[in-house]
Amino acid sequence: MKRGTARVIAAVYKAKFKEPSKGPKVGELQRLVLEDLRISASYMKCYRAKQQAVFDLRGPDDDSYTKLAEYLYMLKLANPGTIADIESEVDKGGVERFVYMFLSFGASIRGFKKLRLVLVVDGTHLGGKFKGVLLTASGRDGNFQVFSCKGLARMVTAAACAHRMRDYKNYCDKIKAANNDCAIYLGKIGTAHWSRTYFKGDRYNIMTSNIAEQLNNALVEGRSSPIVELLMFIQEMMTRWFSARRKKSERHRGLMTVEVDKVMTKSMALMSGSKINSVSSWSSQVVGKYGGYDSVILDQKKCSCKYFDHMKIPCGHAMLAADNLGVPYDTLVGHWYKTEAWRETYAD
Repeated sequence: MKRGTARVIAAVYKAKFKEPSKGPKVGELQRLVLEDLRISASYMKCYRAKQQAVFDLRGPDDDSYTKLAEYLYMLKLANPGTIADIESEVDKGGVERFVYMFLSFGASIRGFKKLRLVLVVDGTHLGGKFKGVLLTASGRDGNFQVFSCKGLARMVTAAACAHRMRDYKNYCDKIKAANNDCAIYLGKIGTAHWSRTYFKGDRYNIMTSNIAEQLNNALVEGRSSPIVELLMFIQEMMTRWFSARRKKSERHRGLMTVEVDKVMTKSMALMSGSKINSVSSWSSQVVGKYGGYDSVILDQKKCSCKYFDHMKIPCGHAMLAADNLGVPYDTLVGHWYKTEAWRETYAD
């Protein structure tokens, strides 16, 4: 079997993978040259070959920083409303060095005005020569998309998502019985930080860790790229997302977004066998098929189950009350959940 040099392997890599971020990892490269070229190469030889190939394709990582200001200038010209800034400092030797930069696309700034006012901030570590951290800020659109269990974990999630105080306390009692140390830990970090019941603002159905994880996964391929290539990767990703969601929202014919329609349909299905009693002009009592009851005040968009209050989406009880009074469902949902707002989010 032939033995290949790092130079030969690097040449093959460059010919086959024009975009370094999409190329194979070192172990996969070692297998590829063996299978495709019948060449035996050590792991370190493949590592050096890949490093050389990436260097040849991209040039030194340092060069990317010299191109950054020009790239951001052109980016702002091509994307009106985009905000970008670079912070640098001069070291003892009189050399200007990059510290950090800020970038927000104009389309994102305009689209965020149509979202629920929840901002998720998260950091992800970068690869490459200079490492660093990419700090991202994101939200969730009216279709529940990023604008990037078992046992104890399931009980903690249920407690965090509980709408009513009695449900929250019930889950907390179960957590304490299962693992008292976990209950103590949750109490120390502050219930307002992790539970919907004690949270003073509106968190809707937004689980911040989920959004951060989705965005981090989307950025994996670009995180080891030089800074300009990383920004180009992000720009291309955002363009794809906006284009796909713009088309999806334009095709949708319902008054509410696709995902909100699904949530409301599921909530209504759970009301099978329930009965509605009118209390006053806007107040109703819904009696479930097992005898439990909930009170709805439709003009205030409130229900004793608290789902309507927190989510700004009518619960099954509220929809029964609306049917009884002849009130259209679309007048009860938060404006962010309407198809019109969804389309406006991605209009640019």
